[in-house]
Amino acid sequence: MKNFGIIFIRCFVILSFALFASCAQIAQEEAKDLVPINTIGVLPALPVSISVQPSDTKTMEQLEAGAQIIDTLLLEYFSSHKNVRFISQAELESLQTGQAGNPIYLAREAGRQLAYDAVLVTEVIRYQTRTGTAYAVDSPASVAFAFKLLAAANSQVIWSAEFDQTQQPLFENILKSRTTGSGFRWLTAAELTEAGMTKKLNSCPYLHKD
Repeated sequence: MKNFGIIFIRCFVILSFALFASCAQIAQEEAKDLVPINTIGVLPALPVSISVQPSDTKTMEQLEAGAQIIDTLLLEYFSSHKNVRFISQAELESLQTGQAGNPIYLAREAGRQLAYDAVLVTEVIRYQTRTGTAYAVDSPASVAFAFKLLAAANSQVIWSAEFDQTQQPLFENILKSRTTGSGFRWLTAAELTEAGMTKKLNSCPYLHKD
């Protein structure tokens, strides 16, 4: 029985070492997959290209308002990132590009001409403000946006994420409500955007806060 115990302990130690080595190897392999990035440029958020009727000015106004809110939130999020810098409108206008309406092409040219290793593109898909108060609403906040981080050298998308959510009543969807940190009140569109943006950016190995 004593010999069996010793053999068991030895097997356990060997198995634990093997698992540790395997996990370390996996971590190293994942790290190797990361593209070397030293400098990142952030493009101003853009309303997604959609077909809007001439009479439907509200939708475009909402998207443009959402883009401004996201730009403000991104500035705050990246305020402590030394390797991340916002690309100004003046810099965008100075780019030599023939496809100004194409965000992917614009990101590639911004990276190449302004010397960034990667460029973050943000597209606003939906931005509907809350109608009502924090405790009673006629319609809740509803936002959707997408991130793409492109390597400037080859326009490869090295990370992407999308957030799409309409806040639900707590009793209908408690999990989603907790995910956005809403508690028992209705969020504004800006608060819902910030919660989703922070969650997505924190999941990015190139952009998360330390």
